[in-house]
Amino acid sequence: MQGEKTIKKAEFIREIIEKQGPIPFIRFMEICLYDEAIGYYSTGQHPVGKKGDFVTSPSSTSLFGALIANQIREFRSILEIDHMTIVEMGAGSAILARDLLEHLDRKDGDRFRYVIVEPFDSMRSFQKSVLGPMAGRVTWVETLDDLTLSPDCFLSNELIDAFPVHVVQKSDTGFKELHVCLDEKGEFQECLRDITDVTLQDYVSGMPMSLTVGYRTEVNTWMKTWIEKVASLMHRGFIITIDYGYSARDFFHPARNRGTLLSYKDHAVLDNVLLNPGDQDITAHVNFSDLDRWGKAVGLVTLGFAPQWSFLASLDFEETFYELSGGRFDPFSPMLAGVKMLILPQGMGETHKVLVQAKGMDAKTELKGFRMRNIRKKL
Repeated sequence: MQGEKTIKKAEFIREIIEKQGPIPFIRFMEICLYDEAIGYYSTGQHPVGKKGDFVTSPSSTSLFGALIANQIREFRSILEIDHMTIVEMGAGSAILARDLLEHLDRKDGDRFRYVIVEPFDSMRSFQKSVLGPMAGRVTWVETLDDLTLSPDCFLSNELIDAFPVHVVQKSDTGFKELHVCLDEKGEFQECLRDITDVTLQDYVSGMPMSLTVGYRTEVNTWMKTWIEKVASLMHRGFIITIDYGYSARDFFHPARNRGTLLSYKDHAVLDNVLLNPGDQDITAHVNFSDLDRWGKAVGLVTLGFAPQWSFLASLDFEETFYELSGGRFDPFSPMLAGVKMLILPQGMGETHKVLVQAKGMDAKTELKGFRMRNIRKKL
């Protein structure tokens, strides 16, 4: 049954290519993830957790949400506001929303309005089931344009890595854009074409000159549009972005000459992103230097950038851990296993980064999450 479904989804894209010719990879990725008919995220699949295709920080342990709540609580104090509007985009299973609200309510009472941006009906229904009675505290909107309240805190966790990306490769005559075409048997294959997208042309002109012929990488222009939109909606507040990625220097490292594109299915990492269209996740690491640069261009300041382990460790980690564990320390508990996933380098501690940008704030504003480490100068 699964195989039949995959074949039908592949046929859907195959027909598009047969009619239009080769399509840019960014279009292929957009269809695979978000098309209403076949998209991985739009057709009712819930890929997070042990029974899904991958694990996220919130699904590892409720400590993650509690620690992020500690930072958000400081945001409210700095803003000197009584009630705070938190907007989360890419909420997934809504585990983070649930854990955040539980911890914030426990300490501050009902002082937080929570909005989730979620375009798909199936995901909204699933999120409401996860939130349970707390769903009454949450408002859902389909798009950023539907927001009626200015965010005081805009939050995303592993959102940007799922934005469709351009893929470019350097040739003897300059950069070409990766397209998806069909071979003689009608199977998907890669092909290179001239770059016609003006925004992509401009971006490529500023890439490191030292990149060698054959070097392949991704360009996330969706991220530019996204941060511009978020900044335009915010009067004064904070944007916290958590995702796996690098600064530009590491993103364009000579050893990373095949880019960062990967697929996830059944907790396995797959290199061939053209397989199983609509039935496997496709991701690309975030270039945080781009997010920093594009944010500054629309009036944001970057207050901090750090690995996830140091950010979380700075947020009253020990006290919060013992509070959630009831003061008991069991070295073999599932909670401790989740904590290790959050902070150890072989888990998400080093691969995931945290970037906090702000609008209407002094660039010297200090945040608790960056007390231990702040590497924003490396952006």
